[in-house]
Amino acid sequence: MSNRKLRLGTRGSLLARTQAGLISGQLQALTPYEVTEKIIQTEGDDLTTVLTKLARPGIFVTALRGALLRGEVDFLVHSYKDLPSLPASGITIAAVPEREDYRDVLVSRDGLGLMKLRPRARVGTSSPRRAARIQHLRPDLIVLPIRGNIDTRLRKISEGEFDAGVLAAAGLNRVQKSTEITEYLTIEQLLPAPAQGALAIECRSDDTELVEALAKLDHLPTRLITTAERAILIGISATCATAIGAFAQLQQGTLTLTAELSDGETDQHERFTSSTVNVDPMDTGKAHALGITVAELIKDTPLGKRLSSTYE
Repeated sequence: MSNRKLRLGTRGSLLARTQAGLISGQLQALTPYEVTEKIIQTEGDDLTTVLTKLARPGIFVTALRGALLRGEVDFLVHSYKDLPSLPASGITIAAVPEREDYRDVLVSRDGLGLMKLRPRARVGTSSPRRAARIQHLRPDLIVLPIRGNIDTRLRKISEGEFDAGVLAAAGLNRVQKSTEITEYLTIEQLLPAPAQGALAIECRSDDTELVEALAKLDHLPTRLITTAERAILIGISATCATAIGAFAQLQQGTLTLTAELSDGETDQHERFTSSTVNVDPMDTGKAHALGITVAELIKDTPLGKRLSSTYE
């Protein structure tokens, strides 16, 4: 293994740079590589853009991947939930490190949980999945889009623009803001986004030396369960506007996957759970097949048929 100087491409937000620094530190501890960061602006960083208006996936990663393929950087660190479901030509996900907390959380200005917020309280989220489920659980609340990095969203809540907001526990944990959490939402209330809490490390497929080095950071159980969850996205042809949640667990060789498709406009929700047994942590093929199976169950419902035809 050479003493290469690697360039790590990252978005400029606090969370993105924190995640990049975490992976950079782990890689340098295990290899002789020296890593420097290069900040790359993405389409998703334009806060005037409404995320749900963009059916094209990957607004947070297209610019990063372009820089990687042009040789401007050597590898990337993403929040795995931001990646499009289909693989990118010439790019390999070389590692999926161990997952952080997968849950969604409520941050409330007055320290009130979801079911105790006052009627018509303003709850911020730009996720169709979160919005549909929050509106289902509390139809008397006003759910509104909120953009910005973690600090911006927390400020908008604390200053009263919103009474509460829904964020990912993993992001708050990574930037040392977990004390802001008012309530952890259960998977019965709100399934996480597929691969929420996990990171994906990408490099060029032909950079075999780096693919091998980054593999040292791979966590096989996390790769397995995120493969199952993200297969749901492929199975239903999901877009940025799809309100889809998924959560997989591997326990004593049994892989169990639950997924839910929601429609916030009609308050319809379809949830299915399925399992497969005798699963080895390296058996991502079986995990993918389980995800496709659950996706087919969802697509076979009236809601699934209606929304899938819209996405396709």
